[in-house]
Amino acid sequence: MIKKETRLIATHLGAGSSLVTEHATVYKFHTGNIQVTLPISDQERGASLNAVYDSSGKLIETLEMQLTHDDKTGRAQVWRNGTLTADKIIKAADLPQDLIAEQPRISALGFSWGKLNSCLSGAGISSWALALIGTACAAACVGTAGAACVPCITAAGGVGAGTVWFCIGKATS
Repeated sequence: MIKKETRLIATHLGAGSSLVTEHATVYKFHTGNIQVTLPISDQERGASLNAVYDSSGKLIETLEMQLTHDDKTGRAQVWRNGTLTADKIIKAADLPQDLIAEQPRISALGFSWGKLNSCLSGAGISSWALALIGTACAAACVGTAGAACVPCITAAGGVGAGTVWFCIGKATS
């Protein structure tokens, strides 16, 4: 029997953005944890509020990623458990014109951001989304010994969990 968690999760949504509940996804990890992802409207693909619950239904972590851009700059903001942990600006001039955005040099042993981005790019994710997701997830991974990396990438992909896991597999091979 799973105990139902009733605690409200605060968001930091700006004017014009809202949670898109009709596109919510639920993913169960092999550990038994369950991640619920709600996309954020009027932002770049991958912007989302993510809640991770343990197998008993207790909320153990939240990750809110806001990913916005205009023609000149992009902004990745990450709130982990309600605390702003990253607020990064990316300039359009820094985005590669031909392939993928280069990610921060934060990686787990044997993990390649380049391979991940190449695979996600092949799945139709834009350079803006790749750059913003990479920035947000790199920030989420810092200080968690990798624990937040996989949930972040899975949530931020904006594509099916199967595609994200396939790309994660490519990035670790």
